[in-house]
Amino acid sequence: MEIRILITEPLSPFVAAVALVMLASCKSIPVEIPAASSLPVPDMLTDERAARLALENNAAFLELMADLGIAEAEFIQAGELPNPGLAVLFPLGPKQLEFAAKLPVEALWLRPKRESVARSNADMIAKRLMQDGLDLVRDTKIACADLRLAERKAQLAKEDAALLANFADLAGRREEAGDISELEVSTAETDALQARIDRDRAPTDVKIAREKLRNLLGFSAQRADFTLAKTPGLLRVDRSEASLVKLALAARPDLRAAELAMEVEGKRFGLAQAEVFKVAAIFDSNGFGSSFEAGPGLDVTLPIFNNGEGAKALADVRFRKAARHYVSVRDQIAMEVRQFYARYQQAGRDLHAMRDELLPALRRTANQTEDAWKGGEVTYLYVLESNRRLQAARLREAEFLADLQRASAELERSIGASSAMVSGKGVISS
Repeated sequence: MEIRILITEPLSPFVAAVALVMLASCKSIPVEIPAASSLPVPDMLTDERAARLALENNAAFLELMADLGIAEAEFIQAGELPNPGLAVLFPLGPKQLEFAAKLPVEALWLRPKRESVARSNADMIAKRLMQDGLDLVRDTKIACADLRLAERKAQLAKEDAALLANFADLAGRREEAGDISELEVSTAETDALQARIDRDRAPTDVKIAREKLRNLLGFSAQRADFTLAKTPGLLRVDRSEASLVKLALAARPDLRAAELAMEVEGKRFGLAQAEVFKVAAIFDSNGFGSSFEAGPGLDVTLPIFNNGEGAKALADVRFRKAARHYVSVRDQIAMEVRQFYARYQQAGRDLHAMRDELLPALRRTANQTEDAWKGGEVTYLYVLESNRRLQAARLREAEFLADLQRASAELERSIGASSAMVSGKGVISS
């Protein structure tokens, strides 16, 4: 800390002395910026390993973890007793020298109540942090799914560009032979050009998705090269929707935090009532020699004009708000479980239908159309349309798989439990 004082007028000795005392009490506090993470990033990164890395290294989550330290400090503060006060009245004229020591004794019986409030508040913060951790795991797994989807799209764009370039070259040769018109050649070349543009743009989407994942892992400020492992097997959910809701209501940390918030506010209401009465023990002495006098006493606050109604009303309103928040969180949990359970089921059905029914049919149609075009039986437009439909279906397959991964991550988070608690042995392979 640097302090500069501009003196425009002479200072009195008293003001100068006060300024010197203030300057002497000012201390510079060294600020240490956390160094970059030294955690190793494996070359092959799985979703579970990515989630663990995020919990250990994500800067925003580590910032939230500091709330635990604040709660611990508040607990220590709640157990501290106030320091006694000492008043000295100096003799002047006939007045005697007088000392008075005062100790707020109400802190002795208020201390357990304050510690109880601080302890419950720390438990509430711990549960909230657990929920924040579940949110971070969910976000990391979704980021992995997004990166895989971007990489798959880039791969499909590359294959599509190569395929359409081959068609354009073949169309040019057939035009020279007089088998097709110039319009068909122009259409093939235009499609090949559009495919090259999409192929060249796809790596940017991959980079954006990778940077999002790197940020969640806490490696935005340093180099971290990794390759995502193949799409992990997704366990089938073999529980009913009602049982998942019941499991979520028992396992979600944020619901438990809402319960603890009600407990904290209830204890604060009782503390507000107890803090109305303030009692201080006094020991007073004056004079010296044969005229020395000393004796104990009490300093009691009489609740005549202020009975603490404002503090009690505030505590009561906070308790009511905490109770309503609990109901809101409970309803939100039930809605999330039902919503993401439906999404998970639908994404699984879509993926199976695409893989088992639509893709095989489109591949057969594309192969038959290409053979017919090479034999001169159909025009290039038929080939183009069949390959476009096949390419769109392959892209939809990748999107359905990503939707399934996202829904799986959301469902795990909404339940507040690991997939082993909600899944059976069946696996949806990648």
